[in-house]
Amino acid sequence: MGESYKLNLDEIKHEVAISKCHPELTILVDGTAFAIEDLIQISENHFSVRINGQLKKFWWAQDEEAIHLRSDGRTYTLPYLDHISATQKAATNEDIIKANMPGLVVSVNCQVGSTVSAGDVLIVIESMKMQINITAPRDGEVESVYAETNSAFQKNAELISLKAQE
Repeated sequence: MGESYKLNLDEIKHEVAISKCHPELTILVDGTAFAIEDLIQISENHFSVRINGQLKKFWWAQDEEAIHLRSDGRTYTLPYLDHISATQKAATNEDIIKANMPGLVVSVNCQVGSTVSAGDVLIVIESMKMQINITAPRDGEVESVYAETNSAFQKNAELISLKAQE
């Protein structure tokens, strides 16, 4: 089985994983298997899918924080963070800014001792063919720079550390 995901649906936590892809897609939700077949896109935000033999119609919309699905008179909200938002959010959790995916440093826009303000672009990385600005989560001073331009890094690698201004 592949990677599993934890989703909150109607304030209840569920674990979802793809069990198999061939000959049909099978998804496990809290250990219960659902066979997914006959996925048909009706329009840009409308599709139908056969789940365990029953045809279901869905309408969907997406915003910055969630995908909203509507089916059988109910709306389901699936919060998510895309890779760019997840990378930027990871930078706000600690004074040590870490990469949440492997990549390559495109540019370093600060140096040890630099005074930075919340939102300043400290480093630009490339991952999955996307360039992502890593910004300062708060005002402070750059304590260490662990990466340099054109260097590769792994997931959870320390990139930059901040300290409070004195």
